[in-house]
Amino acid sequence: MKDGGTMGFYLARAREAHKSLAQVSFYAFLSYIAEAYDRQWFHTHIADKCQQLIDGTLGASRLMIFVPPQHGKSEIVSRKFPAWCLGRHPSVKVVGASYSADLAIQFSRAIQRTMESDIFRDLYPDVLIGGKGIRGLVRNADYFETSEGGFYKAVGVGGSLTGTPVDLGIIDDPVKDALEAGSQTFRDRVWEWYTDVFLTRLHNESKQLLIMTRWHEDDLAGRLLAQEPEKWAVVSIPAIKEATADPSPTENAADPRKVGEALWEERHSLERLREVEARSPRTFAALYQQRPSIAGGNIVRREWFGHITASEFVRIHGAEPIVFFLDTAYTDKTSNDPSGIIATCKIGGDIYVTHAAKVSMKFPDLLRFIPSYAMEHGYSRRSTIRIEPKANGLSVIDQLKETTGLNVVSTPSPKDSKETRLYAASPSIESGRVILVGGAWNESFEDEVCGFPSKAHDEYVDVLCYAIDYHISNPFKPIDKARTARIVY
Repeated sequence: MKDGGTMGFYLARAREAHKSLAQVSFYAFLSYIAEAYDRQWFHTHIADKCQQLIDGTLGASRLMIFVPPQHGKSEIVSRKFPAWCLGRHPSVKVVGASYSADLAIQFSRAIQRTMESDIFRDLYPDVLIGGKGIRGLVRNADYFETSEGGFYKAVGVGGSLTGTPVDLGIIDDPVKDALEAGSQTFRDRVWEWYTDVFLTRLHNESKQLLIMTRWHEDDLAGRLLAQEPEKWAVVSIPAIKEATADPSPTENAADPRKVGEALWEERHSLERLREVEARSPRTFAALYQQRPSIAGGNIVRREWFGHITASEFVRIHGAEPIVFFLDTAYTDKTSNDPSGIIATCKIGGDIYVTHAAKVSMKFPDLLRFIPSYAMEHGYSRRSTIRIEPKANGLSVIDQLKETTGLNVVSTPSPKDSKETRLYAASPSIESGRVILVGGAWNESFEDEVCGFPSKAHDEYVDVLCYAIDYHISNPFKPIDKARTARIVY
């Protein structure tokens, strides 16, 4: 009994300490209000950013949060954060918006259930909302007031906010799905509501919080970041951690994962994520990796590529050799950047890309992979394997020449940037002279080339430019340098 009493005493003390922390710390509130809440590192990170926003310590008054689907962002931001804000700052005036009034009202009801729970009232006993036994406070599905002068208003995008002052405005997914996101009319409608309705209710000290699924580069977040990037703090967390050329120090420090690891393995495994990616690389890049690309493309558009079935290619192939192009990458310890390889064939005046692949391998494994890949995809005595002569490439070239009988050639070192080279190569693609032989790799290849320069990787851009330059010796005149500015269709 004595040990049990001692244990009970310490448990009570721990509970009281947790309660005190939950009153002033949003991340602690999440687990205090629901003991079974499975809080992951990124949930804590999001909660901290939300609290910094409302406390004025974020360094910006506007915050965007991009997280993959079904990773709990709405539970934190749209259901629990308003409740905690109204408990800690009971006079704050909050508006919560979503793509439909029904969804916004669902959030409102969830907030009300939290605030009328016994555990919340124990945390903030002086903060009441309208309901049974409480008179003088308005409370319905889409609007309720607190006893301290604050309120919460739910609204669908497109709905009215006339007469509603806003201290904290939360927008959770202003578009419902890819169909809406792909509509220029609908994107314009969302933008007009944001500028003509939402913004008109803000004042100098107002805070904005936008969480959304990135369906399209020209969505609400895309337009805001294009027009006023310096005004927004951004939390962007991909489902699978990627190596980036210019990682955010803040996000890099907060993310404990190694490159290639899933964000929430127990709930959304890497295997499952890769299956999602294989079904639709473009959708996966947007929704899960926070890297939307314009449907038609940036410099190169999808409809410019020709397509042919594998059986049709075999029929017309004849004796023309398969030529391979490689952009190699490896490190001693781990391979963050993949090596890109394509197999190509010139028939008449056209280039056929017969296969493309990316692999992340250490140096010995890459040396074994290249010969087997070449043999599997049509290498013959007239074939060449052409490798970019950067630091890694030179080592690969030397070793392959010493250890294999393959015809390995160093490609000329490029003098221009990838963007300039792709602009120079784009007329060959636009004129229909680059044809993809049907295969599972087609979509990921087009997604990267057409998404450039928005994509995290560009190995396929490199090897495609080499292939076009080699096979066609680009007959087009050098482009005006002014055209190397990014074009968006």
